[in-house]
Amino acid sequence: MSLASRTLSTLALGAALAACAGKAPNGSPRPSASLITRAEMEQARYASLFDVVQALRGRWLQSRGPNTLLGRAVEVQVMVDEMRMGGVDALRSLRTDNVVSIAFVDPVAAAQRWGGKFAQGTIVVTTRPDGAP
Repeated sequence: MSLASRTLSTLALGAALAACAGKAPNGSPRPSASLITRAEMEQARYASLFDVVQALRGRWLQSRGPNTLLGRAVEVQVMVDEMRMGGVDALRSLRTDNVVSIAFVDPVAAAQRWGGKFAQGTIVVTTRPDGAP
């Protein structure tokens, strides 16, 4: 194989990989691993935010093992508009009606921002202000 054909093959492969990198198989943009948008929630009917997270980003609900010296695991926490709601079971009582987005804050960043009780990560729910369309 000549140098020119190897170069062309490498360029073609690189272009194909670059074209696929930011797109899902159907051509739409890939969803963010740390964000669920309103558009994603509207693609199916979900009874609660727990169902949304479980269906779209199930790994967010998983505890990552004990994080204290005594071995007591702290679960993933839920924040709604900067108010702590508790563990992931709090998502079961929340509806999708006025939710703008749901984001996951990784354990290190969550512990730095809110303290040790958030060391398993935090699911942050952002809602529309009352009366907003």
